[in-house]
Amino acid sequence: MTKSIMTRGGNSPDNSIDYSQKILTRQEFGKRLYNFMMQKRMSQSDLSRASGMGRDSISQYVRGRSVPSPKNLTKLADALDVEVDVLFPNYDAQANAAEQPTLEIKSIESDAENFWLRVNMKVPAAKALEVMNILKG
Repeated sequence: MTKSIMTRGGNSPDNSIDYSQKILTRQEFGKRLYNFMMQKRMSQSDLSRASGMGRDSISQYVRGRSVPSPKNLTKLADALDVEVDVLFPNYDAQANAAEQPTLEIKSIESDAENFWLRVNMKVPAAKALEVMNILKG
C-alpha cells in the first residue's frame, strides 16, 4: 500500500519534498520539531521551559499526536529561534484545508431511491443535532 502525500503542487523532478507546496502531517511536523530540538541540543523539558508550554504538549507534538495552535506554534518557533514558516511550512494552508466544508452525494446503482450523503463541515452542536433528527425522520 502506498502512502499518500497531500500536496498543492506536483512532484519535483528529483523526488525531493517541496515544502512550499506540501501540507505536513502531524507525524511529519513531529519529526521536524524533534530535528530542530536536536540541532539546538534541547530536550523536551528544555523546550517546555524555553517556550513556556507544558512538557506534555511538547511530547504530543513530537510524537505526532497533535499539532500546535497558532499561538503555541509561535512560542515553539521563538524558543527554537526559527521562523514559524520554517518550523511548520504552510501551516495556514493546512488550517484552511481542514476548515473547508465538503458535501458529497453519490447515487447507488442497485437502489435508485436512495443516495449516499457525506457532509464534512464545522457546525454548532445544535445544528448537528438538527441534521441528525432530519436524517432519522
